[in-house]
Amino acid sequence: MAITFLRTRLIDRGQLLTDDCLRVADGRIAAIGGPEIARPGDQLFDGGTLLPGLIDAHVHLVPGASQLSATFGVTTLIDLFSKPDLITAERAAGADFRTSSIGATAPGGHPSLAYAPFPYVEGPADAEQFVADRIAEGADHLKLIYDDGSGHGLQMPSLDLATVEALTNAAHAQGLKVVAHISTASAAVAVAACGVDVLAHAPNDELSAEQVQALADAGIAVIATLDVIDGFGVLPLREEAELIARMPARWRRLLDSQARRWMPPQAPDGAAALANVLALHQAGVTILAGTDAPNPGLVFGASLHRELQHLVHAGLTPAEALTAATSGPAEVFGLADRGRIAVGARADLLLVDGDPLTDITATHRIRRTWLQGVEPTGYAGSDIELAGLAFIGETTTRIVNAIKEMWPNFPGPEDVLREDGELLGHVIPLTDGWEPITTFGAALGPVGEHDDAVATVERDGLASLAEPWWARTDGWVWEEATIVEAQPDRVRLRWNDPMREQPPSGQWYPLTDVDLSRTKP
Repeated sequence: MAITFLRTRLIDRGQLLTDDCLRVADGRIAAIGGPEIARPGDQLFDGGTLLPGLIDAHVHLVPGASQLSATFGVTTLIDLFSKPDLITAERAAGADFRTSSIGATAPGGHPSLAYAPFPYVEGPADAEQFVADRIAEGADHLKLIYDDGSGHGLQMPSLDLATVEALTNAAHAQGLKVVAHISTASAAVAVAACGVDVLAHAPNDELSAEQVQALADAGIAVIATLDVIDGFGVLPLREEAELIARMPARWRRLLDSQARRWMPPQAPDGAAALANVLALHQAGVTILAGTDAPNPGLVFGASLHRELQHLVHAGLTPAEALTAATSGPAEVFGLADRGRIAVGARADLLLVDGDPLTDITATHRIRRTWLQGVEPTGYAGSDIELAGLAFIGETTTRIVNAIKEMWPNFPGPEDVLREDGELLGHVIPLTDGWEPITTFGAALGPVGEHDDAVATVERDGLASLAEPWWARTDGWVWEEATIVEAQPDRVRLRWNDPMREQPPSGQWYPLTDVDLSRTKP
């Protein structure tokens, strides 16, 4: 069905167009002008602000990532390290994204904790074959990692600069752009001198004036990823009411669970990265918006709206931030058919209330989104959503187990057992103490000292199952329920409302589909 938007602000390249009507037909923007462009039978929308679908220039795929992103008007993803089987499956399901496939890193280098095993690069002689193999997997650009961990107080194997240069030359010879992961200012300048095209992050330490100029002279683009700090503290995305209201319940639960994990007492404030982004922008460097989802605290699609806020906080205007998430990445990554409000462009569109040119948080107030003129549906509650969450869970477990091997004293969950060996529950370390939880992960009491948390589990771990609990499923309403049976990954609930239709023995709910509380929230 064709669509016409009437009396609507149209924003292209961060600028308000003089025309206020736009027509979509056959998945493309067919006309821009006045109300005369409407045709009989068009679906009509009146008012609001229409933006090009947003582009997240830094993600790592999980099953269904593109579908979830589209829920929030993020219609194109730039993937910067995923394995080929996942890429193939996502493309077969119709997802339209750009990918590096596997990134080039030294044996044992970042991100081995998350993705090993995968092919490594041992030196310059491996460069041409590595690039050829990635192209065979469907890569659209090359990702390489030049990071020895020093920017985070760690030690990791890393590519050397000779290998970075060889990889860059091999990729350029095949027409691929090169994106480099770095964490320090000195590394940023070093890879720029090797000819890379894009930095995957703004450096974590402050760039000198000379380093800023060197990056500007190199013509490099920088993906800011300022929102990585959203993975610490209270996880700020959880407090964005309009984004949370649009978020599938399972992802909201994932955020809640990620907020209940150990984090460093002094969370990074991102001040150096903020300063670097502004300095680079003022020097003429192209800044791109990217999230690095699905790192903890980040959700595909939703977090790009937070990234826009961070860019404005860094000193970009709202117009410049919007450009960093639309035409900017489209131009850098060669996406000539999107990122614009222009006749002939793909009808990847985001309709919001308010004016994001004056208040960047207006992008949170999403009315509708479209992919090639079609509203995305069917993601929330789907099997692909479950597969994506399972992928994240498996990756997290792999990382945590690897960290424990390297640092045996790293705080982690502990089982609490009865004298006969029966599991009563767990205690989990948080930044401000230990939390007692049931065998199925629900909180039993407040965070406190380790021994107090253990005592709570010993006292209440099993006894609490005889008490009424409060539960909610996909909605926002809490209801009283009885836990008939519990397993580590699911619970059988019988709702205490006598008027509710339900099986006599209750119903099983996976923990991905239910929230539980001992007291009424």
